[in-house]
Amino acid sequence: MTISVNSRKKQVKKSFEDLIKELQTSNSEKVRYNAARILGEMGDSRAVEPLIDVLKNDKNGSVRLYAARALGELGDETATWPLITSLREDRNVDVRVRAARALGKLGGAEVVEPLVEALNDENSQVCITATDALIEIGDVATDALIASLSHEKVNVRCDATRALGELNNKKAVEPVIEMLKDEWVNVRIYAVTSLGKLGDQRAVPALIEVMQKENENELVRAGAAAALGLLRDQRALLPLRELIMKADELGELEDTALKAFKKIMSANWQNIPGAVAKKQNSIVNK
Repeated sequence: MTISVNSRKKQVKKSFEDLIKELQTSNSEKVRYNAARILGEMGDSRAVEPLIDVLKNDKNGSVRLYAARALGELGDETATWPLITSLREDRNVDVRVRAARALGKLGGAEVVEPLVEALNDENSQVCITATDALIEIGDVATDALIASLSHEKVNVRCDATRALGELNNKKAVEPVIEMLKDEWVNVRIYAVTSLGKLGDQRAVPALIEVMQKENENELVRAGAAAALGLLRDQRALLPLRELIMKADELGELEDTALKAFKKIMSANWQNIPGAVAKKQNSIVNK
C-alpha cells in the first residue's frame, strides 16, 4: 500500500496532537510520561510550551522528570528558566538531576550560576550531574568554578576541582595548585589529577613537592607522580628516580613513579646528556 507524502504529514501531525492531548489530559501517569518522552524524541518545537507547563504543574515526579528530559533534547532556550526553577525548587531528586542534565545541553551563561549552586545540593547525584553539566557547557563556567574552590563544603570544592581539570582552561592552573593545600584528602586527590589534565608546566614544582612529602596520603602522592608523567617535564626525573630508589620494594606509589619516569624519559631522551649516544649504540649493536 502506497501512502502519499501529504497523508504521511497528516499522520505525523495527528500523532503529535494525540501526544499533546495525552500529556495534558490523561489520568494515567504512565501515559503522560510516555507522551513527554516521545515528544522529546520527535524534536518538534511546538511541544516546548506544553512540556514546560507539565514541568511546572504536574503532580507526578516521573512525568516532570520526562518533561525535563524532553526539554533538554528539544534544545529550546525558552525552557531555560523553567528548568532552572526545577533544579532549585523541585523536591524530587530525579527531577533535579534531569533538570541539571538538560541545562548542560542548553548551555549559556545564565545556567552557570544555578548549576554551581547545585554543587551544594543535599543529594550527591544532583551534585555530580551539575558538575558534568558545567563541564559540558565549557569555558563560560570557569570563573564560577574557580570561585567555588573556596566554598565551605568539601563536596563543592571536590566537584569544582574535578570540573576545572576537565575544562582545560589555563586560567585554572594556579587556583588548582592552591587546592593541593586543602585540608581534605579527596580535594587534594582531585587537584593532582586535574593538574595532570591541565597539562601546564607551572604545576611541576608543586607536584614534585607533594610527591616527596612522606606524611602525605599515598593516593595523593601517587596521583602527583602520575600527573608528572603526563606533564613530561625533565625536572621531575631526579625526584622520581630518588623516590623509586629509596623503596625496598615497589608499591603502588613507586610503581606509578616508575611509569611516570619512563614516560618522561621517552619524551625527552634527545635532550638528556648521554641518552642520544646510548640510543645510537643500541641501534648499532642490534
